[in-house]
Amino acid sequence: PPENTEPPNGPPAPWQQNLNRHFTPVTYPNGPANPFEVTMPPRAWDPAYYQIVLLTEFARAWSPAPALDTVLGSILADALLPANKESEKQNLVAMIEFRDGLLDEMVSQMTSFDAYFQGALGYTQATHPCTNFLYQGAMRAAEFAAMYYKNLFQRPRPWQLWPELMPPVQVPGHASFPSAHSTQSHTCAIVLQTVATGVVLSVNDITERLAQRIARGREVLGLHYPSDTVAGEQLAQDVAATFMACPTVARLIAAAQLEWQAFAS
Repeated sequence: PPENTEPPNGPPAPWQQNLNRHFTPVTYPNGPANPFEVTMPPRAWDPAYYQIVLLTEFARAWSPAPALDTVLGSILADALLPANKESEKQNLVAMIEFRDGLLDEMVSQMTSFDAYFQGALGYTQATHPCTNFLYQGAMRAAEFAAMYYKNLFQRPRPWQLWPELMPPVQVPGHASFPSAHSTQSHTCAIVLQTVATGVVLSVNDITERLAQRIARGREVLGLHYPSDTVAGEQLAQDVAATFMACPTVARLIAAAQLEWQAFAS
């Protein structure tokens, strides 16, 4: 309702405008190349949206290299040899018995698994905001690249070939090769190793084991072949290299390394 402007109150004083001029604080670096450069970390941003900002840089920088196409194609061609195809089937069937003990963990990792890396390395979004932005961006970049190759190779899911696998969860609505979980977890492992090396002495072992466990869990569920996992790990090397070379990502890495050094003993 309108303000009461009748006497004796009189007209209300106008609201003053805040002096904010930017959504996130900015610095003004020397030189005309970039007149506005976001201070790291860009705290006002929701990480779910800022990962898209990082994805735009990655998408502009990344292109499927012929050599990578050849490597992934060779992995799939080898897996489709009759003997290897049967071996993968028997591997997946044998893992059905392990589902009961691992199901809760694997379900929690269906869409994201940042809590596992955070718990193992001892950081949170509050303590290491730049690290969290990097992790979220790496997840999205790896997903982007994995979906490109899934569409290229169009490999059917194991359950489409062998219904006896009967996955206990909803099968994702996209092709099987390469495993996005493997691509994402191994990409994140490489990024976290880059920022935490020298502070967490066992960071390489911790993150690599976690990435392997996350990827292997998708096989236990009957959602991926072991060769999907291998291909995802291979793709992650390419994704991580391109992602970490992006300008904003490189600045986040430098800021994230300072976050970890602040916790060094």
